[in-house]
Amino acid sequence: MVANKQLIRSSHAFGWIDLAVLGLLAAFIYALVTVAHEWNGPLQQVPVIHLEARYLPQYALFSLSRGVIAYGVSFVFTMVYGYAMARVAGAERVMLPVLDILQSIPVLGFLPGFVLGLVHLFPHRNIGLEIASVLMIFTGQVWNMTFSFYSSLKSVPPDLLAVARLTRMSWWERFFRLDLSFAAHGLLWNSMMSMAGGWFFLMVSEAFVLGEHDFRLPGLGSYMSLAIEHGDGWAQLFGVLAMLGMIVFVDQVVWRPLVAWSHKFTDEETTEAPGSWLWERIRGSRIWETVSKLWRVFRREIRPPATEPAKVVATTNGHAVTVRRWTKRLFVAAIVVGGLVGAVTLFVSNSSTLMCSVVS
Repeated sequence: MVANKQLIRSSHAFGWIDLAVLGLLAAFIYALVTVAHEWNGPLQQVPVIHLEARYLPQYALFSLSRGVIAYGVSFVFTMVYGYAMARVAGAERVMLPVLDILQSIPVLGFLPGFVLGLVHLFPHRNIGLEIASVLMIFTGQVWNMTFSFYSSLKSVPPDLLAVARLTRMSWWERFFRLDLSFAAHGLLWNSMMSMAGGWFFLMVSEAFVLGEHDFRLPGLGSYMSLAIEHGDGWAQLFGVLAMLGMIVFVDQVVWRPLVAWSHKFTDEETTEAPGSWLWERIRGSRIWETVSKLWRVFRREIRPPATEPAKVVATTNGHAVTVRRWTKRLFVAAIVVGGLVGAVTLFVSNSSTLMCSVVS
């Protein structure tokens, strides 16, 4: 009996897994602050890139942040463009050839317009170069994802579409419960390929020269470019190792858990679901257990016993749905207001900087 109590107590104790989760959260917050500081930093005519190995973690963070932001933009473009191309009647006759033409343009073809336009728009801050770099990586990621999503939507079985119509699903419910679920597995694997394509153009997107202007951003791409220019073999080796470490980190932290999660959307019953050691350990932490309980309480559907009168059941359920609905609305409104305040603050600060540069 005493042994069982000790076992239960130790299983719910705050262990090293919880410390690791807290460390990851702290590292994530620090990364956000560091990247935001870099984006809002002053634009330098001659950027300083260090070849010392101690700068590689910071450069890897900057490159990773640009790749992740570019993937987010690619994902939004894929959802909007791919859905419209597959579901809007007659849209694919125009949108499909346009997408094919855009993917045929070399990545370097987008470079001068992106860089010159955004640097002129933000002449004193790094944000213009950062957006240009993100858009360059975006052009190396988005086409594969969009074609995959479009192909998945066009191959949805007619039986499932008929069920969606019979159950009177709205387009929003149909998109999340049918279209996105059916395309999740293929979209995930193509996302991995697109992310790899973005790393392929990392050196071009972070270190580029237009005429007499040297547009260079701190990152692994500019580090490798400078190491090649100086003929520093050790720096090139360290850069390759840092790139390899970043790719392995993304694979273990992001792609492996997502692959394990997406297996439930496949009909391959004979294959065993892939596992993720990181996801399994996070799910065993007490922090994840607490967050899961709070989430279940927030989304719980109140189902009174069947023995109660129908009127009482309807009243209780109606009040519960109303309270939960308004709670969600207030929560979403708080997030939207916070995002709008941050966006307006950033816009006002950048607009004032731009006006000062125009007046001067």
